[in-house]
Amino acid sequence: MSPSPHLAINHPGWLFKESEALDSGQGHAAPENPEVVVEPAREADGPGPDEGPSAPLAQQQEQQQRSTPRLEKKRRRPALSCEQCRRRKIRCDRGLPCVNCVKSKISPCTYAPTHIPASRLKKSAAPQGQDAGPPQPALVPARSSPLFEVPKNSSQDTSSDIIPPNPPTSSVPSSTSETSVVDALAARVRELEQRLAGGFHISRKPDDKFIDCNRQKPEEENAPMKGTISKTRFFGQSHWMNGADMFPNIIAVLKQAENKKIGPHRMLIKCKVLARTIKENRMRPLSSATIGQTIPLRHLADQLVDAYFVTFEGAVRILHTPTFRAEYERYWQNPSAANTVFVMQLQLCMALGATVHDDLFSLRSAAIQWVHEAQLWLLLPPEKSRMTIAGLQIMCMLTIAKATCAVGQDLTWVTTGGLIRQAMYMGLHRDPKHLAEMSVYRSEIRRRLWATILELNLQSAYDAGGPPLISPKHFDTRLPANLNDDQLTDESDTKNPPKSNPDELTDMAVPLALLKSHPLRLTIIKHINEFRSKDSYSETLRLNSELTKACRTLTERLAALTNAQLHASRSIITQFHCSLVQLFVYRCFISLHQPMLRRAAEDPTIYYSRKVSLDSSLKVAQICGLSHPRYPSAPPGSTDPVATFDRLITNGAGLFRVVPMQTLFSIGLEFIKKKEEERDSLGGMPSMGSNDLRSVIEASISWSERRIQSGETNIKGYCFINAFLALADGMERRLTQDQIDQAVIDAGERAGQKSWELLKQVAERDGVIVNEADGSPVSVEEPVESMEGIVEMPFDWLGDFNWDGMNEWSWGRQVPKAFPDLDATPMSQI
Repeated sequence: MSPSPHLAINHPGWLFKESEALDSGQGHAAPENPEVVVEPAREADGPGPDEGPSAPLAQQQEQQQRSTPRLEKKRRRPALSCEQCRRRKIRCDRGLPCVNCVKSKISPCTYAPTHIPASRLKKSAAPQGQDAGPPQPALVPARSSPLFEVPKNSSQDTSSDIIPPNPPTSSVPSSTSETSVVDALAARVRELEQRLAGGFHISRKPDDKFIDCNRQKPEEENAPMKGTISKTRFFGQSHWMNGADMFPNIIAVLKQAENKKIGPHRMLIKCKVLARTIKENRMRPLSSATIGQTIPLRHLADQLVDAYFVTFEGAVRILHTPTFRAEYERYWQNPSAANTVFVMQLQLCMALGATVHDDLFSLRSAAIQWVHEAQLWLLLPPEKSRMTIAGLQIMCMLTIAKATCAVGQDLTWVTTGGLIRQAMYMGLHRDPKHLAEMSVYRSEIRRRLWATILELNLQSAYDAGGPPLISPKHFDTRLPANLNDDQLTDESDTKNPPKSNPDELTDMAVPLALLKSHPLRLTIIKHINEFRSKDSYSETLRLNSELTKACRTLTERLAALTNAQLHASRSIITQFHCSLVQLFVYRCFISLHQPMLRRAAEDPTIYYSRKVSLDSSLKVAQICGLSHPRYPSAPPGSTDPVATFDRLITNGAGLFRVVPMQTLFSIGLEFIKKKEEERDSLGGMPSMGSNDLRSVIEASISWSERRIQSGETNIKGYCFINAFLALADGMERRLTQDQIDQAVIDAGERAGQKSWELLKQVAERDGVIVNEADGSPVSVEEPVESMEGIVEMPFDWLGDFNWDGMNEWSWGRQVPKAFPDLDATPMSQI
């Protein structure tokens, strides 16, 4: 009777049988999952021919063993598949976890201990020349994959975190079977624990989890400020005011002069009073009954509209040019019958065109009036009537006009927040193919507007130092097609989609070149201004590398479009468009490295930020025309690309004033550091590049004077530039610290005196008579008519750098009166 089969499941005996089968050189392949291994019985062939039954029993057994052929044990392949695939009898790719377990959502994916035969262990050790006795059979311990996250559409959910399994045990062979048994049992226990956890669908915390501020971690409670507080506002790290903090010596000297009421303080007070007088003179009473009645003559209107379309519209698409031109012609045929919506679009076009009309911004008062009327029109009931594509176009143009014409330009981030929400409420964040059957014209206009809104929100976030408050997961609108305006037809966008060549020069070529870098610039502003983002310098360097590639791609694309313009039949891309989109992108370098620029002079590990900030600032200075002699002045109404961009940098506010100021902060800091290095050097020789930096600073002084001449009422930037130039000159002449401080005060006083003379010229040009003693107006004419029904709306009470003068403002003026002259609209129509 043959012996009973030897049963072994997860037992060293089973592992030993498997090793014996593996050591044998014959036998067929067995299945991968040998749950039960049966040892075959040996059968005797009986006694030999020379032996009889009387032979001793021991001799008979010896003869029997000698004559019976020994059956070699069959070799079985080691179990390399995971236990789950072996149980399901399917092919396994032997990954950790394997593909089958991932597809079937089986967690965890585990492997049984693998036995290493003694013969194989001997062969692997033979070449090393080591002979430590007969090798013992060993085991590769079991291994298992960590639990992977259960998909979000699971029927159950919890906020608990999984407990990660122990790290996989090293695959070094063990020398004892007891260790293998312990490893196998431990792996089995881990598998059961992980299966139990998987049954409850325990997963990781999602990214958008609710954060309990009362239970913050210690490192979160001690998070850096990442910004500054000024009065009632919080400015993130990309705000220009954080750049002024890089000059503590100059600020301390000027504050000391202010406390002692000496030096530039007296002139700053006079200039401040005169500036307030000039701004109050520019304000006009607003009435809902007179909206749209300040359109100039046809000749001037044509120049302003043309100036807008050849400048802003070529880089930031808002309007459909053929449609607007047709409405414009119908307007002049019968102005009294014109639609109010079109009149608002026309006034905002002229307001933006007025900023590049001439060198002195002579139409500033009219432009401010047009912007105020557009703001008032948006506030009038019913508000639902503004929920149209034309209403969004007006809001986009109003956002640009407020920033450019200095009408509450510091609040554009708040304005773009409402603009984004209205656009999303109208469904512009979803691609038109998901909404309804639309024509090519409607679909492309929606895509163009959404792309423009994203860009305006991004630029305002950089200006205000705030987070963008939107991410790519909030929208799925595709990029606009590279089509001309006359190619937008009424055909179906889904049945007959337009075919566009991405390399072709069209009306959308420049905006599309800018949009390619939008995701990267959005990531950068989040890294800078979001207070929960980590201050990782390695991440800053990575973003800098990606931004460098994006700038190189943009430059190559603009060069290709400029070459294509030489063979085009009409003007599409100009130097104005190239300079504007480059300004939008290159400013990101300054904001990215500004937080560590102050420490870069003392900390050599972040010196690279100092170098990149200087290089990018010189590039921006070149774009803005501050690194070379000024372009010759063009006559009013000229649309020369270089002249119009120079006027925009001179007359415009918002980013067209903030970005050059940030550039000058970086260049001025580097210039002062170079003078310190020259003073501390052995030979006292001028450092390389210091003359180039001086030329940029001197050009910026002339630029600041031109800004005051064109109507800029804030002089602090002009005084500050003169102050750090005087500081650098004092270091170059090796003056003492007291002498340097006095030189800074004298420079500030001279700058204040020059500003007073320039502001008086502006006041005389606007018809304001002021007192020479204090800058106040000589007389104020009282209004003759009743002011009932008219509201004074000084929207630009935050429109300058006068941060310390808010306590003197009459807050009662901000409360508007009622509108008795408004048309009574039935509630049923709202």
